[in-house]
Amino acid sequence: MIDTKVYGSHLLLDCYGANPKALQDSDLIYQFLDELPAMIGMEKVEAPHVVSFDDPEKAGVTGIIMIITSHISIHTYSLKKCFFLDVFSCKDFDPEIVIAKETFEFTSSISKFVERGSKFPNSNIV
Repeated sequence: MIDTKVYGSHLLLDCYGANPKALQDSDLIYQFLDELPAMIGMEKVEAPHVVSFDDPEKAGVTGIIMIITSHISIHTYSLKKCFFLDVFSCKDFDPEIVIAKETFEFTSSISKFVERGSKFPNSNIV
């Protein structure tokens, strides 16, 4: 018998009008990724991996942290004042905690909360 519970949830957050200095700050993004898992009840696998880009069209930072239950990633575009944040986990979490308005000072956002793995066998794994 296949369990009908979904595998996990995936928060997709697109943010606009953000602080360009914060979006280019690798240390700030590292700290954000390092602290977020504990804030949403997750456990880190290892330290965040953060890379900065200075290309005029793609200036910004990309970062990812693996968590026991999946991953958190962010892609920032400082010149365009926007960023994209994903949180995917098979453990329940509160998406409202993730919305980081104080950190990046964005003025608008679009979020989607998607259930993933509806046909994943024995998906009740946590």
